Amino acid sequence: MFSSRGYDATSVREICEAAGITKPTLYHFYGSKEGVYRSLVDGVLEDFRAHLTAQLADGGPVVARLQRVARSYFDAARGRRELMRFIFSIIHNPPASAPVTDFIRYYDEIVQLIAKGVDEGVAAGELAPGPTDVRMLLLMGALGEALCGWLIAGRPELTPDLADAIVDTLVRGWKA
Repeated sequence: MFSSRGYDATSVREICEAAGITKPTLYHFYGSKEGVYRSLVDGVLEDFRAHLTAQLADGGPVVARLQRVARSYFDAARGRRELMRFIFSIIHNPPASAPVTDFIRYYDEIVQLIAKGVDEGVAAGELAPGPTDVRMLLLMGALGEALCGWLIAGRPELTPDLADAIVDTLVRGWKA
């Protein structure tokens, strides 16, 4: 409902009707409409960060770790398309349109996590030295553009093969 109507335009009554619960039940478990928002948005962000952390920590060559990250990025989007639309909308809408979420901190933490994996690849001799900040712009930009295209136009299809091809294409220029 938040995705299709927006946070402000969605009432507690509508949430309860859609969920098939009473207002007292919503207030008991979530405390408020903002509690529902926090459960959705903060929960998804934390789950995604934990999953990426696991993908990077799982070991193996840096290319394989980055491919797992890219695949996870696409998997998360495919599994929750409407939630992704909602998150993108609150990122791009005026701050007052939904409860405050520190997306900048979250994004910075994700990029730093991935950058650390790239730097480890450089230290291990798998990748040539290079500007990690620019590499992150390229990787995050490619993944983000694929995701935006999929949300807007339904293409490209966010497949594991596309995730691997993005990483392979970018990393080819970073090889030691």
